[in-house]
Amino acid sequence: MNKQQNFGLIVAGVGGQGAVTIAQLALGAAWMSGFNVLQSEVHGMSQRGGEVSAHIVFSSSKVTSPTIEEGSANLLIGLEPLESLRHLHYLKKGAPIVSSSSAIINMNNYPDHDLIISTLRSLEKVLIIDSDAISKDLGFSQGGNIALLGAASRLMPITKSIWEQAITERFKSKGEKIVAQNLSAFNFGLAKS
Repeated sequence: MNKQQNFGLIVAGVGGQGAVTIAQLALGAAWMSGFNVLQSEVHGMSQRGGEVSAHIVFSSSKVTSPTIEEGSANLLIGLEPLESLRHLHYLKKGAPIVSSSSAIINMNNYPDHDLIISTLRSLEKVLIIDSDAISKDLGFSQGGNIALLGAASRLMPITKSIWEQAITERFKSKGEKIVAQNLSAFNFGLAKS
């Protein structure tokens, strides 16, 4: 990332999934890395199951807006596959996507899951992770989302030690066990990327 360039990250999911937590971790890690950073939470945080997305913009130079224009994001982290598809228009051409394959069926006319996944797989630079299976394997409900962040972390100009520091700071009030679970999930995702 050159000095004048912003890095735009979109985190997309549905209410109750932890999109805001993932966004806050990215914001904290960027700030701890010495970047200027702004975040804008865009939709639905008050309604469980409604769309939730956040824009995080960081740069070595001054950041003047937290809003990412269509076609300018550097990375999309999708906690839900349909939400990943809904936010593709924000990405630069060829920008990477890290998406969960685990659907949250929150509407009567939810599209065919297999079609959503095959559409995502047809895109360039996409990594699809079964976050529900990871959560089950790791033994805690948000483990899959933290693993998605771990997988996406290689695509951002932030070191592993800073990510670990941000995770530790975010969860330390919940106790050492929660910190350890989240660090383990992050490293599990990092190994998948």
